[in-house]
Amino acid sequence: MALEGKTCFAIAKELEREQVLTPRAYVMVKHGKYLTENRQKHPFSWSVLTVEHLLSNPVYLGKMVSQKASTRSFKDKRIEVRPEEDWIIVENTHEPLVDQATFDTVQERLKVKKPDWTHNPRNIYRGLLYCGECGLRMVFSSTMGHRHGSTGMFGCAKFRRYGGKDCSSHYIHLEELNEVVLEDIRRHASLSAADKKQYAKRLMSLSEQERDGERASWKKEAERCANRLAELDVLIQKLYEDNVFRRIPAERYATLSETYEAEAAKLRERKMELRNMMDAYGKRSRNAEEFAALVAQYADIPCLTEELLNTLVEKIFVHEKEVIDGKTFMRVEIYYRFIGNVGNGDDGGLKAKKYVKVR
Repeated sequence: MALEGKTCFAIAKELEREQVLTPRAYVMVKHGKYLTENRQKHPFSWSVLTVEHLLSNPVYLGKMVSQKASTRSFKDKRIEVRPEEDWIIVENTHEPLVDQATFDTVQERLKVKKPDWTHNPRNIYRGLLYCGECGLRMVFSSTMGHRHGSTGMFGCAKFRRYGGKDCSSHYIHLEELNEVVLEDIRRHASLSAADKKQYAKRLMSLSEQERDGERASWKKEAERCANRLAELDVLIQKLYEDNVFRRIPAERYATLSETYEAEAAKLRERKMELRNMMDAYGKRSRNAEEFAALVAQYADIPCLTEELLNTLVEKIFVHEKEVIDGKTFMRVEIYYRFIGNVGNGDDGGLKAKKYVKVR
């Protein structure tokens, strides 16, 4: 249900209608615990928070997770949540109930603030559409679409809020967006269905071309961080010796020491970020293969659904109108899950230009 775009509130209401026991009520019925609680009067009353916890629980991936919380001390029994890097995670302890791709997609959907689905059921792009000029979200309006002979249209949220001071008034009709996205998904699906291995290899090649410069800059920056950290180690050691032998005042030592330590902490943090980004780059080969297998099944899809978009698409950018040969077009950048945006140009049909002719 989350993959289909339903909110945690809508899921909670659905579970209540189907009379599914809440976790606490299940324990109550199964093991006779919590019998004095008020929940026994309302065993099907799901809360939004409970649904969110279930959707984000890594145990359903076949993992065991411990040390998520602890008490402050043996005297103070108040529970504190531990940072995720301190958790102990053991992989493959039981059969997973959901695959990793679905789990990751739902985690991204949980971050998106969603208005009530009944207000605009045609908007299947919730949390996916962004303005290509200012970077803010594109907002959906069905009423404005009716005035233009459409079932709905998307416009820049910043323009809607502040007018033309910060962004332009460009908008795109729902039908136009559906056309370009559906065509692009079918194209990728057809290429993958024809030869998955070759398609994944070409995806990886494109990714490497576009990321090589970025990866090189990350590497250089990481080297600069490492060199500066080595320099700071020497400076801090000399500063300590100067303080021991009283070659500098204690106040001066304290000021310089604090400055150097703060700089070193920032450099170590940035170095870790760069290492994580380079590690993520190394996973792109596997990601290309996963996307090839995922998209191949959608070569003959008749229409778009919210579940399909959430499964395949990470985000979409819609740019300002352009006039090409006397006709008005809009450039649409589609970032797919696992592979990102494969760009524009021509590479045997893989990097097709995504322009839509607008009214």
